[in-house]
Amino acid sequence: MTTPDPHPNRLIIRGIKSLLACLEHHPKALREIVATAAFAPSLAEHNKAFTELGVKSRIVGPIELAETAEGPCDDVCALTMRPDLGLARVSDFTEWRETHESIVIADGITNPEDLAAIARSMAAFGLKRLLLSSGTEKIAFHPAAWNLSRGSMENLRLMRAAALGGLLKLVEDRCCVVALSPDMGRKIDLGTPVRVPARHLALLISADRLDPDLQPRVEHCFRFPGILGQPPLNLSEVTPLVMAWFAATPKPRADGFMARKRARHAKGKESNPPTE
Repeated sequence: MTTPDPHPNRLIIRGIKSLLACLEHHPKALREIVATAAFAPSLAEHNKAFTELGVKSRIVGPIELAETAEGPCDDVCALTMRPDLGLARVSDFTEWRETHESIVIADGITNPEDLAAIARSMAAFGLKRLLLSSGTEKIAFHPAAWNLSRGSMENLRLMRAAALGGLLKLVEDRCCVVALSPDMGRKIDLGTPVRVPARHLALLISADRLDPDLQPRVEHCFRFPGILGQPPLNLSEVTPLVMAWFAATPKPRADGFMARKRARHAKGKESNPPTE
């Protein structure tokens, strides 16, 4: 953990307030505590918690503490490690379809506050699977995203898609993609759920605009809710509203409602003569 080459998934937090916040909200991420001898007694009340988590602790001098913290620090710092993101596969979508689990896809999110808002909203409405595009996974380990999520990121199953457009093309028969965009699509009616075919749902959230390569993969596109003539809502404000609407959308029926509907239409008008 103390090698000079930083691990891409390693985060260093500085100061006792940040350490205690990590202990409260992200205890599984803690790997090592480094403190000066003068400050060590202040951590005594938390030693039991650190021991139960298997977190190592070291007492060092001020110079080594600053080097470990990679910046100004005069009391304590903590080294944390997030797990590597798994790469989403077609088989994952098959599994999610069979369990009727909805997923959220974050594409082009560059603000860690927005990613934290998505995580909090997902946790509030019981959604567990978050798929990150290559443009979003860059901030997947940003300290602000984890701190502002207030523990929600710990409860999500994070995965990534190196080529999101190609992946969605491969899973069109398994997944109905509903997109949220700030500049295009129909207005969201929060009181009316979206009508979906007999496939499990995926909510695609685009930070700036819907990528043209993804548009052919989208079956329902909605724009950010808000009042015309008023300042538009930002993504952090929009996400809880849309997540509530999305979570309330009825899940596809196990008996395949759309399949039965297509079968009725295929019979033709003669099979359903008008009644007198």
